[in-house]
Amino acid sequence: MITPFIVPDGGMRIDIIAKRLLQTERFGATEAVLAANPGLATIMVFGLVPEGVAVYPPADWTPTSTASLILPWE
Repeated sequence: MITPFIVPDGGMRIDIIAKRLLQTERFGATEAVLAANPGLATIMVFGLVPEGVAVYPPADWTPTSTASLILPWE
């Protein structure tokens, strides 16, 4: 069974939750967390998930891109 992440006091941004669950907030991770938790987007306020909400990681997530980092001075 997959263990959910329980949002701590004060709420937490969805991208930070994605980073905790999937070790990254990039490459579609945030979207995958939202897709794995139907209704989560409707209870968020300004990108914050309220405290006490159980957030489940996606069952079969893989990064959508392997784009390289582009530095603005290059």
